Amino acid sequence: MSHKILSTIKNCGLLLTLFFGIVSCEKDLEDIAAGLVDNRYFTVGDSLFEIVSYNINIDSSRVDNNDPTKVPLYLMGVYRDENFGLKKSAFISQAFLPITGVDFGENATIDTVILDIPYFATLDGTQEAEDPETGLPINDEDGNPILTPNYLLDSVYGNTDQEFNVKVSELKTFLNVLDPDDPTMVKTYYSDKEYQLNTELFSGDFLTNRNDTVLYVLRKNLDGDPNTIDQIDTVKALNASPTMKFNLDEDYFQEYFIENPNSAIFDNNENFVRFFKGLYIDSNGEDGALINIAGTNAKFTIYYTNDVITDEGADEDLNYNGTVGESDVVVRTPQSMNFNFAGGVRTGNYINDYSGYPIENYLLNPDMENGEEKLFVQGAAGTEVVLELFTDESLEEIRNKNWLINEANITIYLDGDQNNELPNRLFLYNFDYDSTLKDYIFDGPDIFDGKLVFDDDGNPERYKFRITRYISDVLNLKNPKPISKLALKNYLITDLPQSPLLDTIVNDYNWIPKGVVLKGNLPIVDDKRIKLEIYYSEAID
Repeated sequence: MSHKILSTIKNCGLLLTLFFGIVSCEKDLEDIAAGLVDNRYFTVGDSLFEIVSYNINIDSSRVDNNDPTKVPLYLMGVYRDENFGLKKSAFISQAFLPITGVDFGENATIDTVILDIPYFATLDGTQEAEDPETGLPINDEDGNPILTPNYLLDSVYGNTDQEFNVKVSELKTFLNVLDPDDPTMVKTYYSDKEYQLNTELFSGDFLTNRNDTVLYVLRKNLDGDPNTIDQIDTVKALNASPTMKFNLDEDYFQEYFIENPNSAIFDNNENFVRFFKGLYIDSNGEDGALINIAGTNAKFTIYYTNDVITDEGADEDLNYNGTVGESDVVVRTPQSMNFNFAGGVRTGNYINDYSGYPIENYLLNPDMENGEEKLFVQGAAGTEVVLELFTDESLEEIRNKNWLINEANITIYLDGDQNNELPNRLFLYNFDYDSTLKDYIFDGPDIFDGKLVFDDDGNPERYKFRITRYISDVLNLKNPKPISKLALKNYLITDLPQSPLLDTIVNDYNWIPKGVVLKGNLPIVDDKRIKLEIYYSEAID
């Protein structure tokens, strides 16, 4: 690997002193060094340095919520990208008992069981209601259109017009909060873990629906005849926001929940999650959408009917026997019971298939010596980029120049037009130590940067990182820090350090599937290849 200084010192003829700082004829320069000697002359300049860059595959990401300070989002669905291939994700979660406990009453019969997973969505005015079967407008009694909320979905990636298969199964693997091998530590779950499954509870095609805000529950057991629909309950969330809804196997919950002779399993959550370990919500298909979900507001609800003894009103025939106004009659009564995902262990599973896509060869055969033309960055157990800045020989040569580093930047350009959703921000970190760079900790995210920059026409163009402190430490002649590889990945909120002194380790969570293709360090004639630019001051003896 070789590194060449691509530009020469640009003299501005300025006299610099310790007391007045460093001022450049081209830009304001930051004085980071503290060892300037009085009454010496300095020149300022800038130089470009080659960076060897290549791709690496990230086999897995951490996906559990067992660290309460870093609660991730989750993914479900499938997503095919022209550059990155196919990505699939499953959502896995325990469910907890209702706060009021479990008592299905007498002669309980299930009407339906609904798994309900909220989207991230934003209210966007209203729209005219349409019949879901005919597509015709629905009017009120006066003939006026009925208005319903209109929502826009957030954090949905891919083709929202393409159906994909969703399969819901009973989880057989127990999810631990603490590590069984070391109970003083929390259990960590990664996205490549395999799980055992029991009964299949649902399988069917699914299409995202931004206005799926209402559930209609068909009550079939009020009059004793399950072949007739006695009542239709309209169920809306308090905020009426859209959710994904899946009808789970009624017979399973009738047998294992309502008719289960072991009532102790419903005494507390510890008993319950060992009996019913949770749900595995898988997705399959050749294309579709990946959906970020919080998981905490997900639940399954058992809608059932049981016997309740009550008195009829003077004109009521609640038990359908043809007589009104009876006392102490057994009335079939509609009920519901929620089993919430909040409080339980949640995790996920990611599968990537790069076969036949441009990224495949870059991952299987990375050129770690000369670097690459294209760089691929994708989250959710996807890909990252490794950067090598100097060789030992070039590093020693530059150190001997004894430069005062005023500013150092890495600029990375997008490789052509890209239609997929791009990461709004990338993150640069110390690959050798899995640690946050000093520039990010002490200068803050805004100065460290990494945000997507757009050109004058509004097109996405580049990312830029300011690593002045890191380069200053590496090039310090008297007390140099060892050079290390850097790495580039998707940025997440969990990359924010908890404390500058206590938490500099970069977390391996990554639940954003956005990807971007960047220019590498080849070919050498490409002016927009990845590069390191250093602005410096140099003493004149």
